[in-house]
Amino acid sequence: MKRRNILIAGIGALGCWRLAAHAAAVTHQEAVRIVPPSVPPSAPPSASPQHRQGRLVIIGGAEDRTGDKLILRRFVELTGRDDPQIAVLTAASAFPDFAWGRYDQVLTEIGVRRRVYLAINTPDDCNDPALAAQIVQSDGVFIGGGDQRRLVSLIGGTEIEKAIRYAYLARGACIAGTSAGAAAMSRHMLAGRGVSDGMGLLEGAIIDQHFSQRRRLARLLAAVARNPRLLGIGVDEDTALVISKGHGFEVLGAGGVTLVDARRLPQPLEGFEPDQLLQLPEMQVHWLPQGASYRLAANAAGERGALVLPEAHRAQPAQPALHELLPMLPQL
Repeated sequence: MKRRNILIAGIGALGCWRLAAHAAAVTHQEAVRIVPPSVPPSAPPSASPQHRQGRLVIIGGAEDRTGDKLILRRFVELTGRDDPQIAVLTAASAFPDFAWGRYDQVLTEIGVRRRVYLAINTPDDCNDPALAAQIVQSDGVFIGGGDQRRLVSLIGGTEIEKAIRYAYLARGACIAGTSAGAAAMSRHMLAGRGVSDGMGLLEGAIIDQHFSQRRRLARLLAAVARNPRLLGIGVDEDTALVISKGHGFEVLGAGGVTLVDARRLPQPLEGFEPDQLLQLPEMQVHWLPQGASYRLAANAAGERGALVLPEAHRAQPAQPALHELLPMLPQL
């Protein structure tokens, strides 16, 4: 079967996948054991005592900043606060101050009063307790685009990275990343054609961005074939995959999300062309259309959650194992 036919067969169908137990996300009990960053004792976190599950807003880049700003508005809404504090990290950009100015204006336009610029340019900045405290106190953290390697090489293993992980896993903050900021969210980060260490907010997956617009299916196929235990997630521009940890997911924006599942491969593969990989029965490509969402059942005692598809896709037959596998995505 030719590549085009395989892709057409996958369009509009939600994929089935299984996540290995070792790739499950950190549970609440594990999250609260995360060592918090070193923050001044005079600056306690603003979250309520009751634990909230964190959310990730994984944006494929080029999100709308001039029209209805759907994705950015949803990010602010997902903080769960009427007057949230939003911290913005633009260290991935070659021009971080300029990038901050653009997001500062957009956040102002959508009504965010408490905006914090994380001006991080040096190793000393990355271990500044005052900057770490700003993150811990924030209800949402937005990580801008640029070069994910620049971002991770700067903040990796520092108080800033620790603060972001603590805010998400232990405090339930909403973390958004666009383009390079999205790619850096996962523990295994795709950069160029290689896979290296990311921030570890998402387990068992690798993320690619600008996906359809830059025709990155071949890159993601190759990366997943070399690392078959990882689920490949490709996010289109002006599109976001929102993962509500322990609750569900939704796809927002103008495009869709492509899933590449190679975990049935018996061993990693090198040197295969994209057309060859697509012909392997163990290599599956699926698509989540914008508007797709899934919510785990309120009662987890054996009950299934609710899958919602946009109207144009509701007539398509569901795959038999779909409802059994969908609950696993929120556990990444």
